[in-house]
Amino acid sequence: MVALLAGAGAQAQTAPRAYAVMSLAGNTLALHAKREQVGTRTESAPIQVLALEDQILDEAAILAARAVLLKALPGAQPVLMMTQDKGLYGAQNAMFDQPDAHQADRDYLKSMLAAQGVSHLVLVSKFRGNAELKLVNSTEGGGVLEGMGFFVDDTIATINLNTQDGSRGMVVPFVYVRVRLLDARTLQVVREATAKRTRILARPSVEPSGMESFAAMTAVEKVKQLSVLLQVAMDETLPRVLAQ
Repeated sequence: MVALLAGAGAQAQTAPRAYAVMSLAGNTLALHAKREQVGTRTESAPIQVLALEDQILDEAAILAARAVLLKALPGAQPVLMMTQDKGLYGAQNAMFDQPDAHQADRDYLKSMLAAQGVSHLVLVSKFRGNAELKLVNSTEGGGVLEGMGFFVDDTIATINLNTQDGSRGMVVPFVYVRVRLLDARTLQVVREATAKRTRILARPSVEPSGMESFAAMTAVEKVKQLSVLLQVAMDETLPRVLAQ
């Protein structure tokens, strides 16, 4: 009997992980701006934080994470999970930084994972960090970025080094996210990493300003730009987070 129990314990220890993937980073879209003012230049600050009812950015984050997970672990069959629970969105980082204050949110998330029968959760959440927008010869920015959105600068003059076309203003999609690997039973953080990804969109001066360039972008184009950065962010962070 002892030998049988010991064998069962060894099998449990070596049981393959079963993964779920969830994103809580895509419920808002932030717009930061630097604009010309008389005698001054404004600091970067959100002039609009749009609450998104559509979960298209969370879907993009989940699919990007899934692609990396399957590349790293070809035999995995991850469960893709979505939620509309406002409590989880609001506590997406606080329930790990201050677990005692968010026990109800943690219990709810653990119940969701138990219902799926998974052992681990890959969770994508927002990350807050200094704005760092890297050009060829300088770094622009100012202020703090968080989650997903666009940084618009109406004051900067840029030159395309390939075509020598000049433009005034730039639009910068950004993705600032944290990726955690969690034990599904306890929500203990196994490993985590952060990504700060941006992409400079400096355009020839067809539109008079970066803000007008941003306004001219379609919703589909904006989602596409952020989806590209999400994939880069997952490529950068997830292999390290999944490493055993």
